[in-house]
Amino acid sequence: MNAQESQVDALAARLVDARRQGHGRFDAALAPPDAAAAMRVQREVARRLGARIGGWKVGFAPDGVPFAGPLYQDAIVRSPATRRLTPGDHVIVEVELAFRLVRDLPPGDTPRADIVAAIGEAIVGIELIRGRLGEPPAVPFLAFLADNAGNDGYVTGSAGRDFRSRELSLLRCRLSVDGTTVHDKAGGHPQGDPIEPIRAYLSRANDALGGLRAGQVVTTGSLTTPFRAEGATRFEATIEGIGAVRLDLALSAAREAPPSAAP
Repeated sequence: MNAQESQVDALAARLVDARRQGHGRFDAALAPPDAAAAMRVQREVARRLGARIGGWKVGFAPDGVPFAGPLYQDAIVRSPATRRLTPGDHVIVEVELAFRLVRDLPPGDTPRADIVAAIGEAIVGIELIRGRLGEPPAVPFLAFLADNAGNDGYVTGSAGRDFRSRELSLLRCRLSVDGTTVHDKAGGHPQGDPIEPIRAYLSRANDALGGLRAGQVVTTGSLTTPFRAEGATRFEATIEGIGAVRLDLALSAAREAPPSAAP
C-alpha cells in the first residue's frame, strides 16, 4: 500500500468510525490531495458500511469544478419525515429540486435535452447536511467531499412529471420554519438552471461508485439559504408546480440518523 492509498484508508476508517459514534475529529494529515482521492474515500466508506447508492448530490466546488457526493439508499426517505437530534447536535437544512432518473446518464458531454429525456420526474426535496468531521471552512472542501459532501439524509416530497413544460430557473420556492415564512422567491438556484450541475458533472465525472443510474435521485443545489438547526424545528416547503415536502426535527436523548418517514 503506497502513501496515498494509506491516506485514503485512514480517512475512510475515520469517517466510518465517526458515523458509528455520531461524531469525529478532523486531522489535517488526512485531507485528500485531490478530488480523485476524495472519490476513492467515498467508495471505501460505502464498501465498509455495506451502503447502497440511492442517488447523488451534484454541484460546484469553491474552485468552480463540478463534484458529486453519493446519497445512501437508506438515508432517502419520504415526506413527512422526522429526524432526531441530541442536545448540542446540529443539522443544516436546504430545500432543493431533485430529479429521478429513468435511465443511466453515462459520463461525457451530454446535451441538456438528453439529460431531461433521462429524467422521469422532478421532486421537491430537503437535504440534511452534517459533516461527520465538520463542515467547511472548519475542514477543507476535499475532506468534506470525501464525506459524501456532508450529506446526512434526504427527504423526498411530492413529484411532478410535467416539469418539462415549466421554466425551471423561475419556479417559486417557499419555506416556512415553525410556521414562519423565511423564504418566498422565484428562482434562486446558484446556476439558474437546476439541470446545469448535472450537465457539468457528467462532462468531468470522476466518481468511483457507478455514476448516475436509472432509479436514482439526483439533487442539484439549494434554492434557499442553508438553515442551521440545533433543536426541535418544523420545515415545510413548496416548489411551484412540483409539490411540497415536510421535515420535523425533534430532540432525543440519543442521536438517530438518517431521518425516518412518518407513519
